[in-house]
Amino acid sequence: MPEVSRTFFSPKDVGVEISEIRDGIYRIAGFVKDYGITFNQFLIDDEQPTLIHTGPIGMYGKIEEKLKEVITLEKLSYVAFLHFESDEWGGMEFLKCPKAKLVCSDLSSKLNLMGWYDVPTDHISFWDNEVLKTACYDASRASLG
Repeated sequence: MPEVSRTFFSPKDVGVEISEIRDGIYRIAGFVKDYGITFNQFLIDDEQPTLIHTGPIGMYGKIEEKLKEVITLEKLSYVAFLHFESDEWGGMEFLKCPKAKLVCSDLSSKLNLMGWYDVPTDHISFWDNEVLKTACYDASRASLG
């Protein structure tokens, strides 16, 4: 039986790049050559910067390096995960960011965050059609196209 590792892969095996895909919106992509998989995170850099996903355990250090190319970690306001899987938020080292708040759906909050050891219970959860405003403009009306 193969050995099980909490790191899944070695960070040296992952190439992480950041690119601005729209004004203030960045894609952070980590490619794992051995598996042929790309893990994507997104940074919205506005008045209250938000990181969407943290990547899997073992990759966050490189993601953090890319974040620092755009913002200081002290400026990060929110970290959002869209669903509960280790490749979305296994790299929870963002908790070292002094003011970052965890954001998720209310259903993920109830199903996935409560009752686990050492998982932050201090977070913000949203129901369908609720909006997290991170800037003066309404992001739900912004177009990426």
